[in-house]
Amino acid sequence: MFRFIAKGWLCTVLVTGSANAAAPAKPEGQAPAALAAIVASVVRENPLIAAAEARLKAAEARAVGAGLWRNNPEIEYDSETAEVRTETVGVSQTVEWFSKPAARGRAADSRTESLARELVNVRQRVITGVLSGFVLVDQGRAKVALASDRTQSMSRFADLSERLFREGDISPSAAQAARVAATQAVMREQVAQIDLSNAEQELAQLTGVAPIAWPSFDTSLPEPMNIDDVDVEQVPSVLAARFRREAAERDISVAQWDRVPDPSVGVRYGDEGNSDLFGFRISIPIPVLNSGRSEVAAARADAVSAAVELQLAQRSASIFLRETARRYEALRSSQVLWLKSGENAVTQQADVLQRRLDGGDIGVVEYLVQLQQLYDAQESSIELQGQAWVAWFQLLQAAGVVEEWIGVER
Repeated sequence: MFRFIAKGWLCTVLVTGSANAAAPAKPEGQAPAALAAIVASVVRENPLIAAAEARLKAAEARAVGAGLWRNNPEIEYDSETAEVRTETVGVSQTVEWFSKPAARGRAADSRTESLARELVNVRQRVITGVLSGFVLVDQGRAKVALASDRTQSMSRFADLSERLFREGDISPSAAQAARVAATQAVMREQVAQIDLSNAEQELAQLTGVAPIAWPSFDTSLPEPMNIDDVDVEQVPSVLAARFRREAAERDISVAQWDRVPDPSVGVRYGDEGNSDLFGFRISIPIPVLNSGRSEVAAARADAVSAAVELQLAQRSASIFLRETARRYEALRSSQVLWLKSGENAVTQQADVLQRRLDGGDIGVVEYLVQLQQLYDAQESSIELQGQAWVAWFQLLQAAGVVEEWIGVER
Protein backbone atom coordinates (compact mmCIF):
# COMPACT_ATOMS: atom_id res chain seq x y z
CA MET A 1 0.00 0.00 0.00
CA PHE A 2 2.81 2.38 0.91
CA ARG A 3 4.69 1.69 -2.30
CA PHE A 4 1.57 2.30 -4.36
CA ILE A 5 0.80 5.67 -2.77
CA ALA A 6 4.39 6.93 -2.93
CA LYS A 7 4.99 5.93 -6.53
CA GLY A 8 5.71 8.94 -8.79
CA TRP A 9 5.52 11.42 -5.91
CA LEU A 10 9.27 12.00 -5.58
CA CYS A 11 9.81 12.86 -9.26
CA THR A 12 6.90 15.33 -9.14
CA VAL A 13 8.38 17.14 -6.14
CA LEU A 14 11.84 17.47 -7.64
CA VAL A 15 10.54 18.72 -10.97
CA THR A 16 8.46 21.34 -9.14
CA GLY A 17 11.49 22.50 -7.20
CA SER A 18 13.54 22.90 -10.39
CA ALA A 19 10.78 24.94 -12.00
CA ASN A 20 10.69 27.36 -9.09
CA ALA A 21 14.44 27.91 -9.33
CA ALA A 22 14.30 28.87 -13.02
CA ALA A 23 14.28 32.50 -14.23
CA PRO A 24 14.06 34.47 -17.50
CA ALA A 25 17.08 34.29 -19.76
CA LYS A 26 19.72 36.97 -19.65
CA PRO A 27 21.82 37.73 -22.73
CA GLU A 28 25.59 37.56 -22.62
CA GLY A 29 27.90 40.45 -23.32
CA GLN A 30 25.51 43.27 -22.33
CA ALA A 31 22.84 43.70 -19.70
CA PRO A 32 19.21 43.93 -20.90
CA ALA A 33 17.70 47.38 -21.23
CA ALA A 34 15.24 46.82 -18.37
CA LEU A 35 18.06 46.01 -15.95
CA ALA A 36 20.07 49.00 -17.17
CA ALA A 37 17.07 51.30 -16.58
CA ILE A 38 16.62 50.05 -13.00
CA VAL A 39 20.31 50.47 -12.20
CA ALA A 40 20.40 53.93 -13.79
CA SER A 41 17.50 55.02 -11.58
CA VAL A 42 19.29 53.72 -8.49
CA VAL A 43 22.52 55.47 -9.44
CA ARG A 44 20.76 58.82 -9.82
CA GLU A 45 19.35 58.62 -6.29
CA ASN A 46 22.24 56.96 -4.46
CA PRO A 47 23.60 59.10 -1.58
CA LEU A 48 27.14 57.72 -1.85
CA ILE A 49 27.35 58.83 -5.48
CA ALA A 50 25.73 62.18 -4.64
CA ALA A 51 28.33 62.77 -1.93
CA ALA A 52 31.17 61.90 -4.32
CA GLU A 53 29.76 64.28 -6.92
CA ALA A 54 29.57 67.05 -4.31
CA ARG A 55 33.21 66.45 -3.35
CA LEU A 56 34.18 66.72 -7.00
CA LYS A 57 32.29 70.00 -7.44
CA ALA A 58 33.97 71.40 -4.34
CA ALA A 59 37.38 70.41 -5.70
CA GLU A 60 36.62 72.05 -9.03
CA ALA A 61 35.67 75.28 -7.26
CA ARG A 62 38.87 75.15 -5.18
CA ALA A 63 40.91 74.57 -8.32
CA VAL A 64 39.54 77.79 -9.80
CA GLY A 65 40.44 79.76 -6.70
CA ALA A 66 43.85 78.10 -6.30
CA GLY A 67 45.16 79.79 -9.44
CA LEU A 68 44.27 83.29 -8.20
CA TRP A 69 46.24 85.67 -6.03
CA ARG A 70 45.52 85.21 -2.34
CA ASN A 71 45.45 88.91 -1.46
CA ASN A 72 43.24 91.69 -2.76
CA PRO A 73 44.29 95.35 -3.10
CA GLU A 74 43.82 97.59 -0.07
CA ILE A 75 42.65 101.21 -0.14
CA GLU A 76 44.03 103.48 2.55
CA TYR A 77 42.85 106.88 3.77
CA ASP A 78 44.82 108.87 6.32
CA SER A 79 43.91 112.20 7.87
CA GLU A 80 46.00 114.09 10.47
CA THR A 81 45.32 117.51 11.95
CA ALA A 82 48.13 119.39 13.69
CA GLU A 83 49.78 122.70 12.95
CA VAL A 84 49.54 121.54 9.36
CA ARG A 85 46.61 119.45 8.16
CA THR A 86 47.63 116.29 6.28
CA GLU A 87 45.25 114.13 4.25
CA THR A 88 46.21 111.26 1.91
CA VAL A 89 44.58 108.45 -0.06
CA GLY A 90 46.54 105.39 -1.11
CA VAL A 91 46.38 101.84 -2.47
CA SER A 92 48.57 98.86 -1.65
CA GLN A 93 48.92 95.30 -2.89
CA THR A 94 50.81 92.19 -1.76
CA VAL A 95 52.32 90.82 -4.95
CA GLU A 96 52.71 87.06 -5.21
CA TRP A 97 55.44 85.66 -7.39
CA PHE A 98 53.76 84.47 -10.53
CA SER A 99 54.87 80.85 -10.06
CA LYS A 100 52.93 80.53 -6.80
CA PRO A 101 49.35 80.63 -8.19
CA ALA A 102 50.42 78.37 -11.05
CA ALA A 103 51.88 75.81 -8.63
CA ARG A 104 48.75 75.84 -6.49
CA GLY A 105 46.58 75.53 -9.56
CA ARG A 106 48.46 72.48 -10.84
CA ALA A 107 48.17 70.75 -7.45
CA ALA A 108 44.44 71.55 -7.24
CA ASP A 109 43.90 70.25 -10.78
CA SER A 110 45.50 66.94 -9.80
CA ARG A 111 43.22 66.67 -6.78
CA THR A 112 40.23 67.36 -8.99
CA GLU A 113 41.29 64.61 -11.38
CA SER A 114 41.74 62.25 -8.43
CA LEU A 115 38.23 62.94 -7.15
CA ALA A 116 36.82 62.53 -10.65
CA ARG A 117 38.33 59.03 -10.80
CA GLU A 118 37.14 58.37 -7.27
CA LEU A 119 33.61 59.26 -8.37
CA VAL A 120 33.85 56.64 -11.10
CA ASN A 121 35.15 54.17 -8.54
CA VAL A 122 32.24 54.89 -6.20
CA ARG A 123 29.76 54.52 -9.04
CA GLN A 124 31.20 51.16 -10.00
CA ARG A 125 31.17 49.92 -6.41
CA VAL A 126 27.54 50.99 -6.02
CA ILE A 127 26.49 49.38 -9.31
CA THR A 128 28.30 46.17 -8.40
CA GLY A 129 26.65 46.18 -4.99
CA VAL A 130 23.21 46.73 -6.48
CA LEU A 131 23.64 44.00 -9.10
CA SER A 132 24.97 41.60 -6.47
CA GLY A 133 22.02 42.53 -4.27
CA PHE A 134 19.64 41.67 -7.11
CA VAL A 135 21.32 38.28 -7.40
CA LEU A 136 21.19 37.56 -3.67
CA VAL A 137 17.51 38.49 -3.50
CA ASP A 138 16.75 36.37 -6.55
CA GLN A 139 18.74 33.51 -5.03
CA GLY A 140 16.94 33.94 -1.70
CA ARG A 141 13.54 33.79 -3.34
CA ALA A 142 14.48 30.64 -5.24
CA LYS A 143 15.72 29.03 -2.02
CA VAL A 144 12.51 30.01 -0.22
CA ALA A 145 10.44 28.45 -3.02
CA LEU A 146 12.51 25.27 -2.87
CA ALA A 147 12.30 25.20 0.94
CA SER A 148 8.53 25.64 0.74
CA ASP A 149 8.30 22.68 -1.64
CA ARG A 150 10.47 20.68 0.73
CA THR A 151 8.23 21.58 3.69
CA GLN A 152 5.05 20.65 1.87
CA SER A 153 6.52 17.40 0.57
CA MET A 154 7.95 16.34 3.91
CA SER A 155 4.72 17.25 5.66
CA ARG A 156 2.67 15.14 3.26
CA PHE A 157 5.15 12.30 3.60
CA ALA A 158 5.02 12.55 7.40
CA ASP A 159 1.19 12.46 7.38
CA LEU A 160 1.31 9.44 5.08
CA SER A 161 3.86 7.73 7.34
CA GLU A 162 1.64 8.29 10.39
CA ARG A 163 -1.29 6.67 8.65
CA LEU A 164 0.80 3.75 7.49
CA PHE A 165 2.18 3.32 11.00
CA ARG A 166 -1.32 3.12 12.42
CA GLU A 167 -2.12 0.49 9.77
CA GLY A 168 0.99 -1.46 10.76
CA ASP A 169 2.86 -1.09 7.45
CA ILE A 170 5.93 0.73 8.88
CA SER A 171 7.75 0.78 12.20
CA PRO A 172 7.39 3.52 14.87
CA SER A 173 10.98 4.69 14.26
CA ALA A 174 10.28 5.14 10.55
CA ALA A 175 7.20 7.25 11.28
CA GLN A 176 9.16 9.29 13.80
CA ALA A 177 11.96 9.86 11.27
CA ALA A 178 9.43 11.20 8.78
CA ARG A 179 8.03 13.60 11.39
CA VAL A 180 11.53 14.81 12.30
CA ALA A 181 12.29 15.38 8.62
CA ALA A 182 9.10 17.44 8.29
CA THR A 183 10.03 19.56 11.32
CA GLN A 184 13.51 20.09 9.96
CA ALA A 185 12.07 21.20 6.63
CA VAL A 186 9.94 23.82 8.42
CA MET A 187 13.00 25.17 10.22
CA ARG A 188 15.01 25.34 7.01
CA GLU A 189 12.19 27.24 5.34
CA GLN A 190 12.22 29.77 8.18
CA VAL A 191 15.99 30.17 7.83
CA ALA A 192 15.54 30.73 4.09
CA GLN A 193 12.91 33.40 4.82
CA ILE A 194 15.28 35.15 7.23
CA ASP A 195 18.13 35.07 4.71
CA LEU A 196 15.82 36.52 2.07
CA SER A 197 14.74 39.27 4.47
CA ASN A 198 18.37 40.18 5.17
CA ALA A 199 19.16 40.28 1.45
CA GLU A 200 16.14 42.47 0.73
CA GLN A 201 17.08 44.80 3.59
CA GLU A 202 20.63 45.26 2.28
CA LEU A 203 19.36 45.83 -1.24
CA ALA A 204 16.78 48.35 -0.01
CA GLN A 205 19.54 50.27 1.77
CA LEU A 206 21.46 50.49 -1.50
CA THR A 207 18.50 51.33 -3.72
CA GLY A 208 16.47 53.42 -1.30
CA VAL A 209 13.22 51.69 -2.22
CA ALA A 210 11.17 48.91 -0.68
CA PRO A 211 11.45 45.36 -2.09
CA ILE A 212 9.73 45.02 -5.45
CA ALA A 213 9.84 42.56 -8.35
CA TRP A 214 13.60 42.80 -8.76
CA PRO A 215 15.28 41.29 -11.86
CA SER A 216 15.97 37.57 -12.03
CA PHE A 217 19.10 35.83 -13.29
CA ASP A 218 19.18 32.51 -15.07
CA THR A 219 21.91 29.96 -15.77
CA SER A 220 23.26 31.68 -18.92
CA LEU A 221 26.49 33.02 -17.52
CA PRO A 222 28.72 35.22 -19.72
CA GLU A 223 31.95 33.87 -21.15
CA PRO A 224 35.05 34.37 -18.97
CA MET A 225 36.95 37.62 -19.49
CA ASN A 226 40.47 37.68 -20.86
CA ILE A 227 42.18 39.65 -18.13
CA ASP A 228 45.34 39.96 -20.23
CA ASP A 229 43.47 42.63 -22.19
CA VAL A 230 42.77 44.65 -19.03
CA ASP A 231 45.15 47.50 -18.24
CA VAL A 232 45.19 47.67 -14.45
CA GLU A 233 46.75 51.14 -14.63
CA GLN A 234 43.49 52.44 -16.11
CA VAL A 235 41.28 51.07 -13.35
CA PRO A 236 39.55 53.99 -11.55
CA SER A 237 40.98 53.16 -8.13
CA VAL A 238 44.53 53.13 -9.51
CA LEU A 239 43.99 56.32 -11.48
CA ALA A 240 42.63 58.05 -8.39
CA ALA A 241 45.70 57.00 -6.39
CA ARG A 242 48.00 58.13 -9.20
CA PHE A 243 46.49 61.62 -9.29
CA ARG A 244 46.67 61.80 -5.49
CA ARG A 245 50.37 61.09 -5.72
CA GLU A 246 50.74 63.70 -8.45
CA ALA A 247 48.94 66.26 -6.29
CA ALA A 248 51.18 65.42 -3.33
CA GLU A 249 54.30 65.87 -5.46
CA ARG A 250 53.03 69.22 -6.71
CA ASP A 251 52.35 70.25 -3.12
CA ILE A 252 56.12 70.11 -2.61
CA SER A 253 56.56 72.84 -5.20
CA VAL A 254 53.78 74.84 -3.55
CA ALA A 255 55.50 74.58 -0.16
CA GLN A 256 58.85 75.55 -1.65
CA TRP A 257 57.40 78.63 -3.33
CA ASP A 258 55.59 79.58 -0.10
CA ARG A 259 59.00 79.98 1.51
CA VAL A 260 59.73 82.89 -0.84
CA PRO A 261 58.45 86.15 0.76
CA ASP A 262 55.89 88.18 -1.15
CA PRO A 263 56.58 91.93 -1.37
CA SER A 264 53.92 94.51 -0.65
CA VAL A 265 53.89 97.79 -2.61
CA GLY A 266 51.77 100.87 -2.14
CA VAL A 267 51.33 104.43 -3.34
CA ARG A 268 49.55 107.36 -1.72
CA TYR A 269 48.62 110.86 -2.75
CA GLY A 270 47.31 113.81 -0.80
CA ASP A 271 48.20 117.22 0.51
CA GLU A 272 50.08 118.53 3.47
CA GLY A 273 49.04 122.05 4.21
CA ASN A 274 49.25 123.87 0.93
CA SER A 275 51.65 121.33 -0.62
CA ASP A 276 50.89 118.20 -2.60
CA LEU A 277 52.06 114.92 -1.09
CA PHE A 278 53.05 111.79 -3.00
CA GLY A 279 54.42 108.63 -1.36
CA PHE A 280 55.62 105.17 -2.36
CA ARG A 281 56.44 102.27 -0.10
CA ILE A 282 57.60 98.66 -0.45
CA SER A 283 57.99 96.01 2.24
CA ILE A 284 59.26 92.43 2.22
CA PRO A 285 58.76 89.96 5.11
CA ILE A 286 61.91 88.52 6.68
CA PRO A 287 61.48 84.73 7.12
CA VAL A 288 63.38 84.38 10.37
CA LEU A 289 60.66 83.16 12.75
CA ASN A 290 59.10 80.75 10.27
CA SER A 291 61.24 79.77 7.30
CA GLY A 292 58.72 77.27 5.90
CA ARG A 293 61.14 74.34 6.00
CA SER A 294 58.79 72.22 8.11
CA GLU A 295 56.02 72.65 5.53
CA VAL A 296 58.34 71.47 2.77
CA ALA A 297 59.38 68.46 4.83
CA ALA A 298 55.74 67.62 5.55
CA ALA A 299 54.86 67.90 1.85
CA ARG A 300 57.68 65.54 0.92
CA ALA A 301 56.53 63.03 3.54
CA ASP A 302 52.98 63.25 2.17
CA ALA A 303 54.35 62.58 -1.32
CA VAL A 304 56.12 59.46 -0.08
CA SER A 305 52.92 58.30 1.58
CA ALA A 306 50.92 58.92 -1.61
CA ALA A 307 53.49 56.98 -3.64
CA VAL A 308 53.18 54.01 -1.28
CA GLU A 309 49.39 54.21 -1.48
CA LEU A 310 49.66 54.13 -5.27
CA GLN A 311 51.76 50.97 -5.11
CA LEU A 312 49.20 49.44 -2.77
CA ALA A 313 46.35 50.39 -5.10
CA GLN A 314 48.17 48.85 -8.06
CA ARG A 315 48.85 45.66 -6.15
CA SER A 316 45.30 45.43 -4.80
CA ALA A 317 43.76 46.05 -8.22
CA SER A 318 45.96 43.43 -9.85
CA ILE A 319 45.23 40.81 -7.18
CA PHE A 320 41.51 41.63 -7.17
CA LEU A 321 41.34 41.22 -10.94
CA ARG A 322 43.32 37.99 -11.02
CA GLU A 323 41.57 36.26 -8.13
CA THR A 324 38.11 37.41 -9.19
CA ALA A 325 38.72 36.02 -12.66
CA ARG A 326 39.84 32.72 -11.14
CA ARG A 327 36.77 32.54 -8.92
CA TYR A 328 34.43 33.29 -11.78
CA GLU A 329 36.01 30.72 -14.07
CA ALA A 330 35.82 28.07 -11.34
CA LEU A 331 32.21 28.88 -10.49
CA ARG A 332 31.18 29.03 -14.13
CA SER A 333 32.87 25.69 -14.84
CA SER A 334 31.01 24.15 -11.90
CA GLN A 335 27.75 25.64 -13.15
CA VAL A 336 28.34 24.28 -16.66
CA LEU A 337 29.14 20.86 -15.19
CA TRP A 338 25.97 20.94 -13.13
CA LEU A 339 23.83 21.87 -16.12
CA LYS A 340 25.51 19.20 -18.23
CA SER A 341 25.22 16.30 -15.83
CA GLY A 342 24.07 17.37 -12.39
CA GLU A 343 20.42 18.10 -13.15
CA ASN A 344 20.05 14.88 -15.12
CA ALA A 345 21.79 12.99 -12.36
CA VAL A 346 19.28 14.33 -9.82
CA THR A 347 16.38 13.19 -11.98
CA GLN A 348 17.96 9.78 -12.57
CA GLN A 349 18.71 9.40 -8.87
CA ALA A 350 15.10 10.26 -8.10
CA ASP A 351 13.95 7.47 -10.42
CA VAL A 352 16.41 5.01 -8.87
CA LEU A 353 15.34 6.00 -5.36
CA GLN A 354 11.71 5.52 -6.31
CA ARG A 355 12.36 2.06 -7.77
CA ARG A 356 14.35 0.97 -4.72
CA LEU A 357 11.56 2.14 -2.46
CA ASP A 358 8.97 0.32 -4.59
CA GLY A 359 11.08 -2.83 -4.58
CA GLY A 360 11.58 -2.76 -0.82
CA ASP A 361 15.36 -2.40 -1.15
CA ILE A 362 15.42 0.59 1.23
CA GLY A 363 13.38 1.63 4.21
CA VAL A 364 11.73 4.89 5.09
CA VAL A 365 14.75 6.27 6.95
CA GLU A 366 17.21 5.66 4.13
CA TYR A 367 14.66 6.98 1.68
CA LEU A 368 14.37 10.22 3.67
CA VAL A 369 18.14 10.59 3.89
CA GLN A 370 18.61 10.27 0.15
CA LEU A 371 15.62 12.51 -0.52
CA GLN A 372 17.22 15.19 1.67
CA GLN A 373 20.42 14.83 -0.32
CA LEU A 374 18.55 15.48 -3.55
CA TYR A 375 17.01 18.62 -2.11
CA ASP A 376 20.41 19.72 -0.80
CA ALA A 377 21.87 19.27 -4.28
CA GLN A 378 19.21 21.53 -5.75
CA GLU A 379 19.84 24.13 -3.04
CA SER A 380 23.56 24.00 -3.74
CA SER A 381 22.91 24.58 -7.43
CA ILE A 382 20.92 27.73 -6.59
CA GLU A 383 23.77 29.00 -4.39
CA LEU A 384 26.31 28.14 -7.07
CA GLN A 385 24.42 30.14 -9.67
CA GLY A 386 24.16 33.14 -7.33
CA GLN A 387 27.85 33.03 -6.44
CA ALA A 388 28.77 32.85 -10.11
CA TRP A 389 26.74 35.96 -10.99
CA VAL A 390 28.18 37.88 -8.04
CA ALA A 391 31.69 36.87 -9.13
CA TRP A 392 30.92 38.10 -12.66
CA PHE A 393 29.86 41.51 -11.42
CA GLN A 394 32.93 41.72 -9.20
CA LEU A 395 35.07 40.83 -12.22
CA LEU A 396 33.47 43.65 -14.21
CA GLN A 397 34.26 46.02 -11.34
CA ALA A 398 37.84 44.74 -11.09
CA ALA A 399 38.30 45.39 -14.81
CA GLY A 400 36.65 48.82 -14.55
CA VAL A 401 33.96 48.05 -17.13
CA VAL A 402 30.83 47.42 -15.07
CA GLU A 403 29.25 50.67 -16.27
CA GLU A 404 29.94 49.76 -19.89
CA TRP A 405 28.42 46.30 -19.40
CA ILE A 406 25.30 47.58 -17.68
CA GLY A 407 24.97 50.48 -20.12
CA VAL A 408 24.67 53.28 -17.53
CA GLU A 409 25.77 56.67 -18.79
CA ARG A 410 28.00 58.82 -16.57
